[in-house]
Amino acid sequence: MFKKLMKRLTNNFGLKLLSILFSIALWLVVVNIADPDGTKTFSVPVTIQNKDVIEKMGKVPDVVGDTDVASFYITGPRSYVEGMNADDFTVTADLSQVDLADEDEIKLVRIEVTAKKYEKYITIHQKTVNMQVTLDDYAEKNFVISPVTTGTPADGCAIGDVEVTPNLLTVSGPESVVSKINKVTATINVNGISSDVTDNVVPVLYDEEGNVISSDLLETNQSTVSIKANILGTKTLPIRCDVTGEPADGYEYKGLEYAPQKVTVKGEAEILNTMSAITIPEEVIDITGATGNVENTIDITTYLPDGVSLVDDEVTQIAIKALIVSKETRVFNLPVANISVEGLPDSYELTYNSNVTTVPLTIRASQDDIDSFDIGSVQASIDASDLSPGAHTVQLALTINGEKYEIIGNVSVQINIRDKEADKTEEDNSNNTDNSNTDNSSNDQNSRNTSVGGR
Repeated sequence: MFKKLMKRLTNNFGLKLLSILFSIALWLVVVNIADPDGTKTFSVPVTIQNKDVIEKMGKVPDVVGDTDVASFYITGPRSYVEGMNADDFTVTADLSQVDLADEDEIKLVRIEVTAKKYEKYITIHQKTVNMQVTLDDYAEKNFVISPVTTGTPADGCAIGDVEVTPNLLTVSGPESVVSKINKVTATINVNGISSDVTDNVVPVLYDEEGNVISSDLLETNQSTVSIKANILGTKTLPIRCDVTGEPADGYEYKGLEYAPQKVTVKGEAEILNTMSAITIPEEVIDITGATGNVENTIDITTYLPDGVSLVDDEVTQIAIKALIVSKETRVFNLPVANISVEGLPDSYELTYNSNVTTVPLTIRASQDDIDSFDIGSVQASIDASDLSPGAHTVQLALTINGEKYEIIGNVSVQINIRDKEADKTEEDNSNNTDNSNTDNSSNDQNSRNTSVGGR
């Protein structure tokens, strides 16, 4: 049985071997067609090793330009190549390999790129072969960490105090890099938040132009810091203000113009609930003796209670203008028929000169009010209680309805007072005298007649 089996296997052995080789070759061709070679390019930051070798010299390495980012590409079967990303490679530069005896200012450090997987199937082709460094002086500096918020809190809420703990960061490394640091921030997201929020974040370094400074050569005493944002309630309040004093004679205060007229404040709910307005004391705006508009700029925050602040801390000023306008003077004619006479005895009669029908009054008021002045609103009177018969020049007693109108100067009028009883007695006496003279004439005539008749 075994002999028969061996005979069958060895029968036409060359042909069978050729078939096997052909099958393998065919398989390789199929595989190559199904999975052709591919290429993929990467740029990966270099991890610097053994910095302590340089630091022991009192120096620190400073990378030149962007040479700490390795550029390379890989080739190999597409199924492997396409399945790799930057995290699948280790990219290092070992500072212990630097030739410190080299007097060149720029030192070259070999960059090593190795694959974490598929290393048997792919080939790495480096474009960046060396990292360039200079040896810089060591520097250490402390920075206050500034809190920064992003996003907008929930409706009706505002950001209160934002605190970073710890708020001091020590940065050390090459002096040329450390000297570029302008500020350090820690950022917390408050978007849609309605209550206090805390987070642990990585401090970010910025240069003077606002660019982020990121370097493996820098070290910090804190990898993360805690940042807390206090979320407060908000309330929109009107601003109320008034003035003190009176403008100069002949001028009138017409009101206030100010902006903004409302502001939104933030604070704890128990404080905001007690507030209905922001009141500016009237003594802040003094118009005493003013002959023109009085303008002032006031810091609103001065008049906010403790624990309350403005939501928009960039708008802290209120511009106020007290409007002062000059009054207009105009002459109106008061009919003498409108003048009442007081204290005139019943036996007296008061008359005006025949050509006097009106008395001129000088009225002063604002330009808006003077046009609507009604002469009928003036009450004028003469006190004739101490006047005797004859011609007189008397001063009118004048009052006017409404504080917005003012009578300028004293107003006089010429009058005549006649004693009606005395005139009647004089007339009667005159009539009696005339009658007496008539009677005497008659008697004389009769006497003459009698005399004539007697002769």
